[in-house]
Amino acid sequence: MSELSSEDYTTALQDIDRFTASFPSDARVSDTQYQKGRIQYIIGKYEDSVKTLYGFITSWPNHSMTPSAYYWIGENLYAVGRFDEAKSIFNLILNKYPDSVKREACVYRISLIDQTSKQDELLKLLKMSHEESLKIIEDYQRREKSYEQAITAYQKRISDMIKDTRLGELESQLGDEKVTNSKLLDKITALEIQNAELVTTLAMTGATVPASAIADKDISPDINSSDPEKRKIALESLVNKAQALKKMYSQIESEAGK
Repeated sequence: MSELSSEDYTTALQDIDRFTASFPSDARVSDTQYQKGRIQYIIGKYEDSVKTLYGFITSWPNHSMTPSAYYWIGENLYAVGRFDEAKSIFNLILNKYPDSVKREACVYRISLIDQTSKQDELLKLLKMSHEESLKIIEDYQRREKSYEQAITAYQKRISDMIKDTRLGELESQLGDEKVTNSKLLDKITALEIQNAELVTTLAMTGATVPASAIADKDISPDINSSDPEKRKIALESLVNKAQALKKMYSQIESEAGK
């Protein structure tokens, strides 16, 4: 298999197929099939590699390279983004072949998959929280406009000194709008705190924070900087923002309870 060392993978695959066809009963066929699966992985033929390696395991289940064959199946699945299936394969190796030379590599891959899953979940939560914030802000702005219109109508009534029973209705409407707006402001503040905490947690995992999340003028674009010092400063700023929002929200709740 000198072609492998020279990275002439096309020729190596041809030689393996030719050897297998010519000497199907040769003891070295099992080794060549394992190497074939490895080569297919290297050149990016992931589905073919999985089929070849599963064929190897089925034909030679007790072969010394069977744990490694499982490992490369897991790597193929990982490469195409099938993380749950890849994790199952890596766990199979840890449980069935605890002394395998691939043990540490499996543990490492599982940790990467878990981190990726955590980042994906944080991204989903951040997206949901951001969308909810936009909806509430839009609702607040619409109600604020209605509130302003109600005030204008009320002032006009007073200035005209018209004794109209609708003044009572307008006063009631103003009161209702004021309460509703206050509740919406509370929601907006709570969501801003949640968004800041989610962005902080996501950034601390090393993931890239979505552009939509840093559209907030208070979140520095340095949160995605490759410079560790800039990223650290941006994170500290974001943490301080979250703490300030929490303090403000606590004060609002405290005053509302008086």
